[in-house]
Amino acid sequence: MTVSLSGSPSAQIWQGQCVACHGAAGEGNQALGAPALTQLSSDYLTRQLRHFVNGVRGAHPDDGAGKRMALSVATLVEADIPGIAVLITTELPPAQPAATISGDTSRGEDYYVNICSACHGGNGQGNDALGAPALAGLNDWYLKSSYQSYLDGIRGSHPDDFYGAQMARLAPALAKSDDIEDVIAFIASLPPRRAP
Repeated sequence: MTVSLSGSPSAQIWQGQCVACHGAAGEGNQALGAPALTQLSSDYLTRQLRHFVNGVRGAHPDDGAGKRMALSVATLVEADIPGIAVLITTELPPAQPAATISGDTSRGEDYYVNICSACHGGNGQGNDALGAPALAGLNDWYLKSSYQSYLDGIRGSHPDDFYGAQMARLAPALAKSDDIEDVIAFIASLPPRRAP
């Protein structure tokens, strides 16, 4: 997909450092473990970019995709980060990733409402005040991979990852693969933050 961006420093960084993995439109690339980004808030993206730059994410020995991301953004300076986050959320078209995981959406809805919605919202749109990202409109394979990373202690274990630690503490409430896939199937049925 061709995306026309301004010639801003943020656009130059996006095109030079991000497109190769996340795609020109931020649609993601499963083979590289690079998720779609356009449904996430600029607050969340800013925090995660800072975490990658500062070694809060991508430092765990078992986090291959996180290590690639940390290396990709290692040259960013603090002043670059907010502009990139805003570019992703305002200049790129909203992604609508294809479903790759199937599950029982009815069961998934029940689990989601009782376990996830307090932070991520009943509509999966997230809550920046709680540090909870939008889930609707994200790649289902990425949701599963991220959730497993919390269960395995790969994410949320760094002492400076306050919100990640909260998720890691809550993750064992949903530990069976079938249950996780049911919840993800339900999330995939929710309308994204930004309509495609």
